Amino acid sequence: MIRTVLGDIPEEDLGLTMMHEHFIVNLDKVRHDGFSRIDTCEEVEPEIRKMMGFGVKAAVEVSTIDLDRDAAKLKQISEDTGLKIVCSTGFYLQPFHPAFLRDATPDEIADIYVKELTEGIGDTGVKAGIIAEIASSKDGFTEEERKCLIAAGRAAVRTGCAVSTHTGPVTAQETVDILLSEGMDPDKVVIGHQDLVDDPEYHRNLLKRGVNIAFDTCGKSAYMPDEKRAANAKIIADEGYADHLVFSNDVSRRTYFSTYPGQWGYTAVMNSVVPLMKQAGVTDEVLHKFLTENPARILNNKNWK
Repeated sequence: MIRTVLGDIPEEDLGLTMMHEHFIVNLDKVRHDGFSRIDTCEEVEPEIRKMMGFGVKAAVEVSTIDLDRDAAKLKQISEDTGLKIVCSTGFYLQPFHPAFLRDATPDEIADIYVKELTEGIGDTGVKAGIIAEIASSKDGFTEEERKCLIAAGRAAVRTGCAVSTHTGPVTAQETVDILLSEGMDPDKVVIGHQDLVDDPEYHRNLLKRGVNIAFDTCGKSAYMPDEKRAANAKIIADEGYADHLVFSNDVSRRTYFSTYPGQWGYTAVMNSVVPLMKQAGVTDEVLHKFLTENPARILNNKNWK
């Protein structure tokens, strides 16, 4: 079963899925830029409906506890739009961390994750369905970030759920090392933001370890042209790793909405990258793996019956 904000559903009912999205999120508490915050259902639902117009049926909402994740609002969004939403538990980068994490042990942090996965989030009636997006700083893990990742591995082993990360090239292999050392099934690991690295050998070295990687900043051309994302996805598929690649848009602030000039909103995967992958020769069968089969397999949890 796959755990959504409206309850558990069979794997086959999930449909085409974006694996790394933010619908209710607050990065402004650290960035202080005035727009790195999305906090109402009313502002985000029209953008979600545009995405759904391209056939998207589900999304993993990876906003963490310390990014003001709001399970009740996610439930409302799902009821209003019909989008199936998987809610997350976890902690993000250290500048966002609550003070208690400084002295908390990995097992104490894991207990928080497990409670939200199995008992629910506060009094919302919503249970998390994944641990995400567990983050590491650009130049390496801080001690607190490493503890949160160790806790994610332990909680994932206890519950059988997946872990999705916020990871740069400096910390990618260490992230895999930590999660696998805690006993995680590599197929339940999603290493995020790997479309920001234009290096097939680098991708290959991660994929050889059995984990999944995410091309999840689609449409953000200032970081990487979508043409590069499409070309690298084709290489991954041609080398036999189509079963371990997923996609998303990672809309984390209002100025990424499609109402702003030059922005795709939540439609970049379907409106930009998918057509480019088709032009590059990626088949419909492989696209179905990327967008539907892989997310369902990763999110499916045999312990949730």
